[in-house]
Amino acid sequence: MKKKLFIILFIFLILSCGKKTPPLPIEKSIPKEPSLEIRLTPQGANLFIYLPTETQGGFPLVKIKKLIIEKTEIPIDIPKAKAKTDTFKLSVNLHSAGNLFVYPDYNLKHRHKYIYKIKIIKDFIVETPFTESIEIFWHNPPNFPQDFKVNVLRQDSVLITWKRPEKDIYGLHLEGEVFYEIEKITEKERKIIEIKGKEEYFDEIKSGVSTCYNIRAILNFRGTFIPGPKTPDICVK
Repeated sequence: MKKKLFIILFIFLILSCGKKTPPLPIEKSIPKEPSLEIRLTPQGANLFIYLPTETQGGFPLVKIKKLIIEKTEIPIDIPKAKAKTDTFKLSVNLHSAGNLFVYPDYNLKHRHKYIYKIKIIKDFIVETPFTESIEIFWHNPPNFPQDFKVNVLRQDSVLITWKRPEKDIYGLHLEGEVFYEIEKITEKERKIIEIKGKEEYFDEIKSGVSTCYNIRAILNFRGTFIPGPKTPDICVK
């Protein structure tokens, strides 16, 4: 009797070893949606893409096949111009240290509108839908503010003055509102000061402490804020 029970148990174990865990339903294996943020520089656009680390079913996402970026380009000075759409298929690695992927796009044309959206392909049958699109307008960045000066008034104060740039970095006319960012640098900190509607700024400093300043113009072009290059630092003590 014991021998028969042993044989039955042995056969059951052999048969059960071949069974596989049933696959996840497709809806539970779809990755959670990525998110997209665009930050502009004088060179172009940096796409900050935050990749998901889980599926819609709450399971860990350890690998994706492709990250798809769709970019649409539209000239704004040509009536009824046809939009041009490019698709970029990128291989990216998920990493436990972080899920941020940065894609630089410096191929932007003066006075054009751009539309970006992204999606993830997990494997040949599972992918996310495209994210909501983000639109930007691109204009050549503004040139340096002119006649940038840091005038020491007393031991503990300065008056910073400059003039509005009239041209972009390629010598073309600027279209749009211009405001400014002054960067104040000391041994302990860096501070950004936003200036709008004027070309001067009064600031307090500590006597005997080296304080440096630079400035850049920011162009508001149809709701897109495009930074120009920074001036060289001017330091006072």
